[in-house]
Amino acid sequence: MPQTPDTILLIADISGYTKFMKQHTISVSHAKQIIVRLLKAIIQTSKAPLKVAELEGDAVFLYARANDGALSTIAEDIKSQMVEFFKAFESELAQINSLKTCPCDACEHVSRLQLKQVVHAGNVEVEQIEQFEKLFGFDVILVHKLLKNSIPAHEYVMMTHPTYDALRGFYGLEPETRVEIFDDVGEVRTMVFYPAQMKEQLEPKTVAAEASLLDKARWRSFITYKTLVDVAGLSKDTDKFDGLPK
Repeated sequence: MPQTPDTILLIADISGYTKFMKQHTISVSHAKQIIVRLLKAIIQTSKAPLKVAELEGDAVFLYARANDGALSTIAEDIKSQMVEFFKAFESELAQINSLKTCPCDACEHVSRLQLKQVVHAGNVEVEQIEQFEKLFGFDVILVHKLLKNSIPAHEYVMMTHPTYDALRGFYGLEPETRVEIFDDVGEVRTMVFYPAQMKEQLEPKTVAAEASLLDKARWRSFITYKTLVDVAGLSKDTDKFDGLPK
């Protein structure tokens, strides 16, 4: 008998990351710092019952387990955070754009970055490895496979059918139903929602205040310093992400 899903798995993925990073040295360094800020914005917005499992390049992998095994008890929290992730991402993107003083490709095209969220309900095994929690299981594999889907858009929420049922819908919005096919999994029914449908949830639209000259100078000094460190080969993975498991 199949297990009743007791865990929500959510990947918040930055669309446009690969193309964004395929630039010359200065642009790559600046792009990295922009991506770091956007990932931090998502992490700092997340809260219980969601926990950060891993950072995966251009994405944050989160999960939430229902203490009593009933996902309906955490459904509203998960749905509200999915909306908040879009808001935090757009707010941070607008702030970064307002700080722009550099003409490099990364800084000029920052507004092209978008956010997509893939959500799946399933079962996982959690193992403690040193100070980290590592998730294992078929459903962990499946939610990652769903990132490679057939949706032509780059900004959306995609959830599997069991997830849609567990969350008891998504704000009454009508989903676009799709079927994704994977060689080693078969057909997976999905429901897709787009930010244009979420006007009520995403309002009011965040408008970033114009950055001061001092703020712009600080940001320019910071990314210039980081670029020099990268070019000199002195970079160590020292960027801290608030909200990660201790």
